[in-house]
Order: sequence, then structure tokens, then C-alpha cells
Amino acid sequence: MQTKLSAFCDKVIEAGWLAAIIVVPLFFNVYSRRVFEPDKLSLLRSIATLLVVCGLIKAAERPTTGEDVTVRRRLERLFAIPLVLPTALLGLVYLLTTATSIVPRISFWGSYQRLQGTYTMLSYLVVFSVLLSNLRRREQLDRLFTTIILVSMPIALYGLIQHYGRDPLPWGGDVTRRVASNMGNPIFVAAYLIMVVPLT
Repeated sequence: MQTKLSAFCDKVIEAGWLAAIIVVPLFFNVYSRRVFEPDKLSLLRSIATLLVVCGLIKAAERPTTGEDVTVRRRLERLFAIPLVLPTALLGLVYLLTTATSIVPRISFWGSYQRLQGTYTMLSYLVVFSVLLSNLRRREQLDRLFTTIILVSMPIALYGLIQHYGRDPLPWGGDVTRRVASNMGNPIFVAAYLIMVVPLT
């Protein structure tokens, strides 16, 4: 029997992964010194922290029954899922290399310019893990795919606006030949849209 708090956490978790899919690609702040990556990653880290808190609450709320499975059994079931082992190894490698780094602080938090450190990678892994463990119904999958496709539309549209020279924002570089859209880098826009194309 699921408690009200656990059910609430389920809703917050789903809202959290949808928020990550919506807010992180779309957000940029022209009034910020660094406009794109660090602001996006700060949002992602905050969402991931909320997801971890809700996951811990759900785990604490889980009732213990007589047929409770052993930890070993749970781990066997978990690692039977194809991408779990490589993802866990990736997280472990990040933690190990951060601990043995010449500058562990920067390795963990990331550089001032981009924030791409272990904390950010662990945030990516949290979103992946939460999706893996909580995405159970077809309606959830449909919501996820629909959200991803809908979010890609303004990004692609903004790229077209930039390509045709109608962007009202004064960017430092030429964004008509290589559009930067909401990502700040043509390579990032291309990578994002390439991932969305199969779903579309």
C-alpha cells in the first residue's frame, strides 16, 4: 500500500524529469555573464537534487513486508537491465578520478566557465536513474516523448529565425551561418536535435 507522501513524491519525481527536459534545453539568460551552459547546469543540478530527495523519501516510506527481497536479489535484478552496469561504472570512474585529481575541487564542481564536473555528471546520472526506476506506464512514456518533441520545436524555430537573420538579440558571433539557437553552440544544437529526430 502506497502512502500519500510516497504518492506525492511520485508526482514530484515525474514533474521533475519533465521539468529537466523542458527547462534545461530552453533556458538561457542574456543578462547573465555566461548566458548558456552554467545557468542551464545550475537548473539541472537543482532539479536532480530535488529528485534525489524525493527518491530518498520514497525509499524511507516503502513498507517492509514478509516477502521483502534481499539486497543481493535487488542488485541482481537492477544490473540485469542493460544500461545500468555501464552507467554505474561511469559514475564510479568519475568519482575515482575526482578523488585522485590534482585539483579535486574543480574536478567535482567543474570550471567557472562551463560547470562540467563530477557534480554535473552525477546530476545527469540521477535523471537517468530516476527515469529508469520510475517510468513504468505507457502514459508516462507518451508524456515524456511528447514533451521532448514539443520542446524541440521552439529550439528549431529559433534556429530558423537566426539563420534568416531575424534574431532580435545581438550575439557576438555570426549565428546566420552556424545557428546557436538556445544552446549557445551549433554543435550542441545539432547534438540535441539529432537525439530528438528519431522520436519525432
